[in-house]
Parts: sequence; structure tokens; C-alpha cells
Amino acid sequence: MIPRKKTTCYCLRIIAFSAAFIALAGQYSFTVALEQDTTERTIPTSILPGDLPVKMSAERLSYNYKTNTYTARGNVSLSQGNTRLRADSIVYEGKTGELTATGGVIVRAGADVIEAEKVKINLKASTGVLFNGKLLLTRQHIYLQGKELEKKGTSEYSVKEGSFTTCDGATPDWKITGKDLDVTLEGYGTLKHGFFYIRDIPVFYLPWLIYPAKRERQTGFLMPSTASSTLRGIDFRAPFFLNISPSVDATISPRFCSKRAVQCGLEFRYNPTEDLKGRFYGEYTYDWKYGPPSDPLKNLFYTTWRHDQNFSGAARLKTNIQWVSDRNYFDIWGGRFDKRLRVRYMESNAILYRQTNSFLLQAEARYFDNLDLPDNARTVQNLPILTATLFDRQVPYLPLLVNSNFTYNYFHAPSMNEVWLGARVQWDTRIGLPISLGRYLKFDPSMSYFARGYDGDYYEHGKSVSSVNSVRTDLYQINTDMFTDIDRIFERPLFGFQKIKHTIRPRVVWTYRPLRSRQIYPYFDESDRMNEVSLLTAEVRQSLVGRISPGEYLDFASFSLSQGYDFHNTRTAEDPLGERSPLKSHWTNTQAELSIRPHSLLDLRAQAEYDPVMNRARSYSVNLGVMDHRGDTIQILHQFAEDELREDLNRQTNLNLQVRLTSAIDFFLENQYTHQFNFAYFTSLGLNYHPQCWNMLLRYSESREQDPVTHKIRDADQTVFLTVSLYGLGQVYRYSRDWSDMLGVESDSATSWF
Repeated sequence: MIPRKKTTCYCLRIIAFSAAFIALAGQYSFTVALEQDTTERTIPTSILPGDLPVKMSAERLSYNYKTNTYTARGNVSLSQGNTRLRADSIVYEGKTGELTATGGVIVRAGADVIEAEKVKINLKASTGVLFNGKLLLTRQHIYLQGKELEKKGTSEYSVKEGSFTTCDGATPDWKITGKDLDVTLEGYGTLKHGFFYIRDIPVFYLPWLIYPAKRERQTGFLMPSTASSTLRGIDFRAPFFLNISPSVDATISPRFCSKRAVQCGLEFRYNPTEDLKGRFYGEYTYDWKYGPPSDPLKNLFYTTWRHDQNFSGAARLKTNIQWVSDRNYFDIWGGRFDKRLRVRYMESNAILYRQTNSFLLQAEARYFDNLDLPDNARTVQNLPILTATLFDRQVPYLPLLVNSNFTYNYFHAPSMNEVWLGARVQWDTRIGLPISLGRYLKFDPSMSYFARGYDGDYYEHGKSVSSVNSVRTDLYQINTDMFTDIDRIFERPLFGFQKIKHTIRPRVVWTYRPLRSRQIYPYFDESDRMNEVSLLTAEVRQSLVGRISPGEYLDFASFSLSQGYDFHNTRTAEDPLGERSPLKSHWTNTQAELSIRPHSLLDLRAQAEYDPVMNRARSYSVNLGVMDHRGDTIQILHQFAEDELREDLNRQTNLNLQVRLTSAIDFFLENQYTHQFNFAYFTSLGLNYHPQCWNMLLRYSESREQDPVTHKIRDADQTVFLTVSLYGLGQVYRYSRDWSDMLGVESDSATSWF
């Protein structure tokens, strides 16, 4: 189902707790034995939620036969299940069904607590009043206090001269008071003559307030957001939630940017069944500074639609459609106050597939929009794509495994210049013979056959200059994969583990593909580059697995190193692509990976690719995360990559730092720096002050971008963001310190409080 949107004040939901207590008390039916001792006794009764015994003790118990009244006095204690009641006296009138508890009344229902001078309940009418009462809901950490808290009917409640807060202490950091508060559950409530207090100081007056008092999703305003930006000015959003039905809702987000635009976003969500769900988002922007000075007024649009549906027969449809009206839209309007990623292309696709344990049938339509190009007409589109895949199946009566894949592609583009366009059919089949030589050696030889059918044309300036309509039958490949595992178990405790298992897996893989045909075939994508190869690859992988307790293990360290030797393809430092140099070298790049995580407070991941021919690193990345028991965290990511011609593709360093200055104040810093262009394209720092019952977040961010054509650094967008949230009244952010969040992995432990 769609997640609930909490848009109401918890201050009025607390009345539901008093209702729960009154309703519970309304089920009591006392039968008290008239004994004058103070020993604890069990009283037969029938109490919600079931026939649980009631235990009561008191110094004096009496019964008046004429008035049918039971009286317990002196340190009265009553309990049933996880509910406890303590008072100086309890009087129950059988004729009227009225129960009165007076003198230091304390009720504990689970973890929740009621304190009052007097509690008066009519068990027959299920109504009652708490006098000078105070309630604590532990789960929501909400306090409600009032001179009278009354239940008037099945779902109607009122509070006189009451106050609400989520703060501890005799003088809370904030509270809301009201002279009269009336509420109808699953309806609406009203507050009259209210004040908002900070400590003991009234800040503003609320003469009258109406609010929804529903425990389910309800229509209403969500927490607004405000920021100040050098490019957009005062940036204000006030989202409004619409509860259309139990399975359909929407959020309308009007936005005003004082320097340049007004905007309105619509997010529509639906989930009528478990097999059907989706989300549509669209935004309209009227930007009076967008575009050339001669025509600055722009109407801009952006939409995205995701749809997921299961059909009968195990078929499933997944769509992801995106469209934007202007190619530079995301340079200004990224949908966030601080744009960390510059959107350079969009992909839309629709996939219809059916999958079983044996096969996969799939039809896909895919469309790419390259925003770096002034016109997307030159981008080659690949649609439709039809795929049929047979997973590994054993050949009857033979120890052979076979899998096969059939794919049809069609490539087209409106602008046709120096590009292959047309259709291609692929049929790839692999037959393998896995062999296990005891527990010492695994051997997996296989042969793959690649059939290709082409119907394509090569275009120059919109005209076909070459046409190919043929079937290619000369492609096949032979693979052999051989490995063994060598392991040892260290029985003595080490590094906090009971035992440690060290495993070494040496592996050798040989791949052979014969000399390709001299005939010219279309080149649509990388799958058409079937060059001659005879590649021998050696790999060594080591891993350390520690036993924490019986049945609980941690793979805390691994390292792999691989190197290949290609007998056919050659290259040198002077000819890195291997196209012309007579001096030949057959070595491929060396690959290395390292992962160390001996504890939840340390995580190190690194990988590198070294070119022995050019004697230089081709790429590497190091990702280090450290966290202490206080919650301080630091993450450093440094990555580098270059192409065959030694030109930088990416060289940057990202830093994320969070320090707990005190138990209630966090300092955070984020910086993303590109070394190849020598500027920080995103910097953010700020303070998060989060005492027990409220939160204030102050953040400054600065984002810079480089023009993809001129390579000039654009003016920085500087944003100041400030939000104050009260626990129980709106969204309150809590920074996640989970490694999955730090390292960019999806996790269920990402936290946000509402």
C-alpha cells in the first residue's frame, strides 16, 4: 500500500489515549468479596480484551447492599494484564455504573501513563472525565495536560485549559496551549484561544484552529520548505497532500522563487492491488529569466512516469517514461535545493516480459535523450528489442548444459550521418561440460556459437552509401575455466573472532575466438565487435571469513589479482589501440580489488587497473569510511580513470564529514572536487541542532557547473537552507549513519522521523 502521510498535529491524537483508557475501564464488572484484610485477592471479572483476572488490594473494602456500592480505600492497587491503576480510593456504584478514583490516581497501560487528581467514568455509557490530568504516550513521546479531559461519546472528546508538547521537563522547550479543544476521531477537531509557547514565553496567538483528527491518511498541508539561493532568490515550497482513496493519493507542490520563477509540481501515486502500482510526477515552471534576453519568458515542463504491473501467466510490465521540454532545464531546475548531480541524459523504456525457471521472453522499447547535444536527432535509438532466453538446461542423457539467447534489435535515427542503421538478429548458444575432479579441481569447458543476421545501411549526409543484407556464420568461441580452493581454519581466537577461515582460489581461464571474416558487417554497438582473440587469464582470490558465534559469520577481508595474456591482439605505448606498431606486446591490463570490513565502524573498498604496456595506472578508486561509537563519521572517495590515449575521463575526490560537537549539535561537511578541472562542483556545510523535542537545521551549499561546450565554469549557485521542526508537528530529519547510506547502497535502515 501507499505509505501514510502524517499531516496532523499529534496534540489532538492524544485524546485517543484517554479514550482507550475510558473504553477499557468501561468493560470492568466488579464482584468484590467483603473481607477486611489487606491481602491481595483475585476478583473474577470480564475485561477487554479477554477474560483476564483483575487483582486488587486495599487497606479497607466495603459494600453497601442498599445502594449497590463498592468502596476500596487506602493505597488501592488494581491491575489487569499490562494495565495498572493506583489511587487513594475507588468507588463503584452498581446502579449507575459510575466508577470514581480519587487521590493521586496513576494509571499505567503498557508504557503509557496517566496521572490525575480524580478519574470519573460511567461504565454503562462509556464516558468519563479526567480532572487535572496529565497523559504521556511513550511511543510518540507526547505529553497532554488539562484541567478536564472528557470523553463525551463513542468518538467525541474535549479538553479544557489544556496543553500539548513532546518535550521532557517541568518547563518544556515548546508547548501549545488552548482554552477549549474538541475532537471527533476520524473527523475534525477545533482549538480555541490557543498560544504557542517557547519555554514560558508565548510567541503567537491562535484564536481558532481546525485540523483533521484522523488516524489514517488525510488531506492537508505538509511541512513547507524555505531556502535562499543566489540564482533563484527566496525559494519557498508548500506541498499539499490529497487523499483520493485508500489506494490513490497525490501531492501538489506549489513553489515560488523570488528572482525568476513560479512552479507547480504534481505527484500522483496509485496502488489499487498488489499487482499494480505506479507513480506519475510532472512540474510546470514559468521562468521569466530563462532563455535569451530577447525572449526570456519560458513555459517549461518536465514529466516522469513509472508503472509496474503483473499480469496473469507470470507476465509483467515495467515502464519508466521521462520527458523535458528544454534541454538545459536541469541546469537550473534539478528538483532539489542543492543540485549534486548534473543530469546529462534521460532514458525512457517500457519492458514487457514473462519469466519462468527455464526461460525468459521480453519485449522492450528504449529511448535515449542526450542533453549534451543541441538536437537529439543524431542519437541512435534502439527499439524495439525482442529477447528470448533459455537458461542452463541439461541435455537429456548427457552431462552437458546448454543455454541460448535470441535477440532482435532495430536501430534508427532521424539524422543519418556516418552511422549504421537497420536491423540485427542474434542467436547465441553455449554448451558446457562442467567437471569436478573430486574436491580439488573444478573444470568447466564450453563452446559458444554466435549467429548474426544483418539488414543495415551506412548513411552519410542522409543518404545510404553502403548496404548489407546477409547472415554471418563464422563466429564461435571456446572457453575453459579451471579453479581450486585451498583453505585453512585458524582455531584460536583472533581479531575478536572465534575462528578465522582463510581461502585461496587460484583460477585460470582461456578464451579463444578465431580470425574474423574479412567481409564488412554493420557496426551497431559493441556486440558487433567480435575480434580475434586467444586470451589466457590468471586470477588469485583470497578471502578471510570470521566466525562471530555459532551460525554467524563475517566475510571481513578479500583481495583479488588478475592478469591476462592475449596471443593475438597486440599493442604498445606508441600504439595503444594496437593498430599500426610492429613492436608488439600481448599483456592485458592488471586488475586488483580489495575489501576490508573487520568491524561495523570501518569499511575500506579499493580497486585498480594497471597497464603494464604503458606503465601507468588506467583507473583506480579508494572508498574509506570510518565511524566511532559517538556517531562521528568520515567518508573519503577518490577515483580516477583515463582512456587509451591517456586523456582524463574522471578524476575527483569526495569528502563527507559529520562530527558530534555535543549530544545535541552535529556539524556536517560535504565536498565534491574535480581535479581535472580544478574546482569543487558541490560544497555543503552546516549545523544540525537536535535537542530532545525539536530540530533546527542550518545548511549552506554552493554548486558549480562547467559548460559542456565552452568548458567555462558557470557562476556558483549559493543556497542557504534553514528549517525548524517540532517533533510531533512535522517532518524532522535525522542523519543516517548507516554504511549503506554512506556508500550509496539502498537500505531499509535509512531514517526519517515524522
